[in-house]
Amino acid sequence: NHEVTQAEYQSVTGGNPSQFTGDLNRPVEWVSWEDATNYCALLPQVERTAGQIPSTGGYRLPTEAEWEYACRAGPRTTRFGYGDDLSNTALDNYAWYLGNNGSTTHPVEQKLANPWGLMDMHGNVWEWCQDRADTYPGGSVTDPQGPGSGFSRVIRGGGWNTVPGNCRSASRSYSNP
Repeated sequence: NHEVTQAEYQSVTGGNPSQFTGDLNRPVEWVSWEDATNYCALLPQVERTAGQIPSTGGYRLPTEAEWEYACRAGPRTTRFGYGDDLSNTALDNYAWYLGNNGSTTHPVEQKLANPWGLMDMHGNVWEWCQDRADTYPGGSVTDPQGPGSGFSRVIRGGGWNTVPGNCRSASRSYSNP
């Protein structure tokens, strides 16, 4: 229900690329897209060995559409998963961002959850999506998929060092893997 912590990442991969260390309950950061997809591939192996998931279970990064749907907690059209908040007055209750970050990331699950119980969807660290970056297709589309080629990957959610607008449910950016 939250971003992957440094402890979770380290227990699966054996490493911790994070800049903000000292509390393993902080989200892991400075992971490349390849690092994130590698974690998704390794985690089920660890969980199968521990008998936590069936032999056919697995993980992957969400598509951009899946991430936004989860952030909004369904087909809602509000600016944030918790509502419209046009003046960003409630954002402090849901996100670590430029206005309240103290120049660092923070442990997960310190802010309120969205209506589905998902935490840390806004701020703290940007989150990788499966999709490659491109402009949205025109017209009405259900569960759009990113382009089949290209280098950059989509990141969503905003981060500890971003302005409130980058924490909106619809805000998107991209980074090179």
